[in-house]
Amino acid sequence: MIRYDTHAEFQIVRRGIPLAWVEETLASPDETEVKDSKRSFLKCYTERGKMLRVVVRESDPRYVITAYFDRRKPCA
Repeated sequence: MIRYDTHAEFQIVRRGIPLAWVEETLASPDETEVKDSKRSFLKCYTERGKMLRVVVRESDPRYVITAYFDRRKPCA
């Protein structure tokens, strides 16, 4: 079961990101990155032209901290 931080819930709604995309990105990412104690799952959504970045705690990969379309990571 995926759990969402209060910040993540707010930002996902504010940014108009479908929850299905967040779940799909976690289940089947195109890329992953680790920085500090966080892991990012990235997936290209051509509808937005950028990668969706879903950030979780490294120690708890089912706890979403935030999600956003990363303007530094265009879809290839």
